[in-house]
Amino acid sequence: MAVKLSAMKEGDITFIEWEDSYGCSARWEDILHEGEPEALICKSVGWVTRKSKRFIVIVPHMAENGYLGVKQGCGDMAIPVAAIFRLKVLKFNA
Repeated sequence: MAVKLSAMKEGDITFIEWEDSYGCSARWEDILHEGEPEALICKSVGWVTRKSKRFIVIVPHMAENGYLGVKQGCGDMAIPVAAIFRLKVLKFNA
């Protein structure tokens, strides 16, 4: 893997480009297909909420209730590290 996971930490907003499987037919069909199977190239952006040697979890939507002191996220996705071929920590001036 050519990406540097050490440059990214929990809480960073990160762009991840990764390869995913494609397929999953909705009905029974012949399994003899011509040509080479293809994979999908996916692009995801979100806050890193967890990372391990095998997965990075990002969340694209975050909310915080200051009164209650509660943070919430929606749309979390665990991306296998082995599938990642590009990763960039995004920096914003707030």
